[in-house]
Amino acid sequence: MANPLARKLKLRTVVIYSEPDCASTHVHLADEAVLLSGPPPQVYVDGDQIIEIAKKNNVDAIIPGYGFLSENADFARAVTHAGLVFVGPSPESIEAFGLKHTARELATRAGVPIVPGSKGLVASEIEAVEVAKSLGFPVMLKATAGGGGMGLSTCNTEEEVRKSFQTVKSRGKALFKNAGLFIECYYPSSHHIEVQVFGNGRGKAISIGERECSIQRRHQKLIEECPSPFVMRNLELRRDLCDAAVRLAESIKYGSAGTIEYLVDDDTGSFFFLEMNTRLQVEHGITELCYGIDLVELMLKQADAQLSGKKGLSAELLSSIPVGAPSGVAIEARIYAENPVKDFAPCPGTLQHVEWKEIPGSRIDTWIYRGIQVSANYDPLLAKVMYHAPTRQEAIKGMTDILAGSQICGPPTNLEFLSKILADKSFTAGNTLTKFLDTFEHNLSAIDVVSGGAYTLVQDWPGRPTLGRGFCHSGPMDSFAFRIANALVGNPLGVEGLEVTLSGPELRFLGSAIISLCGAPIDAKLDDTPIPMWTRIKVSAGQRLKIGKTTGNGCRAYLGLFGGFLNIAKWFGSKSTAPMVGVGGYQGRQLAAGDYISIRHQIPEVAGDLSIPGHLIPQYPKNWEILFMPGPYDEGYIVPESIDMLYSAEWTVSHNAARGGIRLLGPKPTWARPDGGDGGAHPSNLIEYGYAIGSLNWTGDDPVVFSQDAPDLGGFISSHTIVKGDLWKLGQVKAGDTLMFRATSLEDALVIRNATDLPPVLPQGTRGSGVVHTVPEKGNQPLVSYRQAGDDYILVDYGTGSFDLNHRCRVTALKKALNEAKGEITFSTGLISMVGCGNSLMLYYDGTKVPQKKLIKYLCDIETQIGDLSQAKMPSRVFRLPLTFESKRQDNAIRRNNAFTREELERIYLTATFMVISVGFFTALPLALPVDPRHRMNAPKMNPSR
Repeated sequence: MANPLARKLKLRTVVIYSEPDCASTHVHLADEAVLLSGPPPQVYVDGDQIIEIAKKNNVDAIIPGYGFLSENADFARAVTHAGLVFVGPSPESIEAFGLKHTARELATRAGVPIVPGSKGLVASEIEAVEVAKSLGFPVMLKATAGGGGMGLSTCNTEEEVRKSFQTVKSRGKALFKNAGLFIECYYPSSHHIEVQVFGNGRGKAISIGERECSIQRRHQKLIEECPSPFVMRNLELRRDLCDAAVRLAESIKYGSAGTIEYLVDDDTGSFFFLEMNTRLQVEHGITELCYGIDLVELMLKQADAQLSGKKGLSAELLSSIPVGAPSGVAIEARIYAENPVKDFAPCPGTLQHVEWKEIPGSRIDTWIYRGIQVSANYDPLLAKVMYHAPTRQEAIKGMTDILAGSQICGPPTNLEFLSKILADKSFTAGNTLTKFLDTFEHNLSAIDVVSGGAYTLVQDWPGRPTLGRGFCHSGPMDSFAFRIANALVGNPLGVEGLEVTLSGPELRFLGSAIISLCGAPIDAKLDDTPIPMWTRIKVSAGQRLKIGKTTGNGCRAYLGLFGGFLNIAKWFGSKSTAPMVGVGGYQGRQLAAGDYISIRHQIPEVAGDLSIPGHLIPQYPKNWEILFMPGPYDEGYIVPESIDMLYSAEWTVSHNAARGGIRLLGPKPTWARPDGGDGGAHPSNLIEYGYAIGSLNWTGDDPVVFSQDAPDLGGFISSHTIVKGDLWKLGQVKAGDTLMFRATSLEDALVIRNATDLPPVLPQGTRGSGVVHTVPEKGNQPLVSYRQAGDDYILVDYGTGSFDLNHRCRVTALKKALNEAKGEITFSTGLISMVGCGNSLMLYYDGTKVPQKKLIKYLCDIETQIGDLSQAKMPSRVFRLPLTFESKRQDNAIRRNNAFTREELERIYLTATFMVISVGFFTALPLALPVDPRHRMNAPKMNPSR
């Protein structure tokens, strides 16, 4: 709020922030930012700490904005006593209007009408009932120190007064440390209209028009307008409201910005003083837009006058400010992170996408951006969206366009709810009252997640196969069932849906939808009526879908929904959830009770059910047969007898079977090597290289099959790889199932992928070898081995297994050549992604578009073009990073390994230059190696792996 203005005025700013707010926009905009210490919910009201920070940083003035301490007289007084200027009214003014019953007395003395009510505070329940009876029902009980809509209760009967008395009293005590309460008449047909004032603290005040704030929920404003449409129909009312506001402000020599709030009777136009907010209001921006006055700048000028020894701005300067009729109309909508179907409960979480539609006339005051965390500790206000136009009709249209064109993905928001208010006839006619939202009916197109099920994820297909850098492929584990579910509802095959594992969610549909449920047999009911699988089904608004447990073999089912999920953000081109790294999908996690998913408003008319014929539905056995191919590391790493064993043994799926990998239980292999050489002590170790999805990866003596969320590189042998046409089976195997691996040829693997039907009989092909081609060593050019990994991966492996930084440079040259390639084989014609690490480059390609033999020939041609790199120079960047040696885990590791003293470690790390040889594994982990071999430290890998 103040940072951009301070920059314009060339003022230095220091901001404070709590730990949850460390990434907030105000922190980045300030010249200096200081972290508050203490529990996050309390730090912003720690006045002593704030003043101490101000003094340490040579601050002249403290501007409290419109929150926390802005109306705290003790804090304002403490600021003044510390020799600083409080950018706001005097402590005495704050105190005078801080208690509502004394504020009513001040208003009466200034000749400002007040709502008929009790004379001062009400001491007892009996007195409250008597006062209410004398005033006539309905009445409102109010905590005298209350604010922000808290500490209020409307009562229509004596019994309601009795019930509410203690509640309001205790709430006032708990929230505002003051149990006093009073009673006013309640006007059900009324407007909430406020007048902006500014005083110089010397007896002069001006009014700057009015704002309509009648649209409130739980006495919290949602939509505000300047000017008030009611006042525009009764222009003489503006003069009366503003004159009364100025009288009241001048009666106490008010200084700074303030707001006088009125209740205005819709029937008679009579107005009554409610309270004075002795601070800048949240909605001050629409007044600025209509009157061309910067209220914050005025506040800073007032503070500057106080700092220079004056009591405030001169009366002449204040009188010279042009305040006439408003220019045009401005509307503000407050955007909150809240759940519309949970009584608008606050919803913390990560904002995965933030996009504002900004047009001429718009102003968006916000602290958020993509990736920021909304804390549960504070008010969930995300932004104030404002729009200014010549007429009210144009202002409504502009605001409607902004809200419709803006998107916030992450926790649910009230964006759609606000749009529906703007479209309501009462609002467009300018006839909204304070009780408008009590009867406002709105239909939202969404899914209310009643329960999330065992493990329900948002996935789309194919996920993120091109991202790499330690971010997994994601996407459905069983892409066959997933794509059929989309086809049934009329979606493109890749549109996002829900992946249900073992037992599913309960979903309440707030709007109509078209769904289908495909995959492993699973119990599912729509309003207690069982529904068939592999069938298109129409769901009506209000119906509940309860997906129960799987009823046979297989473990995953997929819910397709027409149009997908509108409030799920794309992350690097995909809406798929990657739960192991916490990105994508719904908050980067599985669904949970209370989640809110937006769906299409309109669905097409469908005639009858559409089902997949029974003979086309896959079978889900207990004992699976799965096709795989040798490579990349089989012969020379595992003895031939153990390779034969892989094809003949029956493997049992361990309970450790998940999206990241499926551990198998079975016989142990015999290794062809005594150790892993430079890769590690165990013979399953290798120099790190890129992993392929579907690989049989040996972490020690036990195999793990890599599935969709596997790491993209590592240092364990992958001996065989499941062909792509059989990867869907990995999505359906579960603990206790058995697997038999069957050999297939590259040609048969590609036929399976191209088939329109699942093959009834598994073709048996020749095993072949993992190494499909080699280029012998020549001069400074190393041995090149081309190792296949299934029907979609080729590993280009340099050397004989010992790490060589020169080989890593060769990998870089090959990557560069492939990225710059033009012709038949490029990243737009069949290549998908690549992972360079250590001595090798793993290339992921589409085997149906680029024949393997043709690709290898192309790679050999590139190798010839690269030639001798002994004199080549590689571009690089230098990063200097902070390093700490104060770590308990590090100290424990030093004691356990007893290889280096702390001093030796410090010397090595602080003098060494590290070369990053790859970025990957998980979440962009950099793998770095000291350039100078003398700084390298040998350490065993974790075996068996975790």
